[in-house]
Amino acid sequence: LVESGMGKIRKTLAEAAERKIFTPEQTKGILNNIRGTTDLEAVRDADIVIEVIFEDLAIKSALFKKLDAICGERTVLASNTSSLSITELSSFVKRRDRFLGLHFFYHPAKNKLLEIVPAEGTSGATVSLALAFSKLIGKTAIRVKDAPGFAVNRFFVPWLNEATRILEEGAANPATIDSVAKNVFGIGMGPFELMNATGVPIAYHSTVSLGKELGPFYAPSARLKQQFEKGAPWELEGKVDPGAGTAVEERLLGAVFAVACRLVEDGVA
Repeated sequence: LVESGMGKIRKTLAEAAERKIFTPEQTKGILNNIRGTTDLEAVRDADIVIEVIFEDLAIKSALFKKLDAICGERTVLASNTSSLSITELSSFVKRRDRFLGLHFFYHPAKNKLLEIVPAEGTSGATVSLALAFSKLIGKTAIRVKDAPGFAVNRFFVPWLNEATRILEEGAANPATIDSVAKNVFGIGMGPFELMNATGVPIAYHSTVSLGKELGPFYAPSARLKQQFEKGAPWELEGKVDPGAGTAVEERLLGAVFAVACRLVEDGVA
C-alpha cells in the first residue's frame, strides 16, 4: 500500500515536470522530502498529522486514539473527513485543543482550496497554525463551521444531486446538463463528468449523509441511487438539446442560490 501511494506521487510529479510546473531537480527534491512507512511511531515528533481514511468513524477514531497516545504534546491532529463531525472525532482524543479538520479537495496536488474546520474545543493557536500551514503548502484556506458538509460539499453536492433529478424527470440528458452547467458556471467539467472523475459512490454517500442531517432536499435522488447500485459511471454520450437550456440553467442556479443563502443563515461560512 505504501509503495502504491509512492507510485501515485511519482506519477503526479512526472506529469508536473512534463507540464513544466516543476523542473526534474525540483521533483527529486520533493520526493526526497517524503518518507513512506507503516510504523505509527514515525510520526511521534510531527507538527501536524493528517488522517485521510475513507469515511468510517470507527476506523478513524481507532487511529486517533493510537496517535493521541504516540504523538508528542505539541502535535496537532487533523482529519480530512468531508462528512463526519470534527467535534465528534475530537472526542476520541485528550488533546481537543489541538484537533481540527483540514478538508482537501480533488485532486489535492492541484486543487488549491482547503477548508479549515475547528472543533468546539479547538484553540485559536491551533487555527492560526493551520492557516500558516495552508500558506506554506500553497493552499487557499477558508475557515468554516463544523456543520454537515461544511461549506463546499454542502454547496456542491446538492448541485450534483439536482442534475440527477433533472435527468430523472426526463427534462434533459447528461450531455445537455453538462454543457449548460459548464457554460453557466464557467467551469471545465459538468456535474456528470465530475461524478465520473471523482466516483459516483462519493456523490451518493455524500447525499445520503447530508440527507440524514439536513432533510429531503439533500437526500439522494432515485436516479443517483440507481446509478450507484449499478456500479457504473454515467453515460455521457448524447446530443445536446439547446431547447432544454433555460430550464436546466434555472434548476441548477436555483439549487445553489438556495443552499448559499442557508450557509450564510446558519453561520457556516
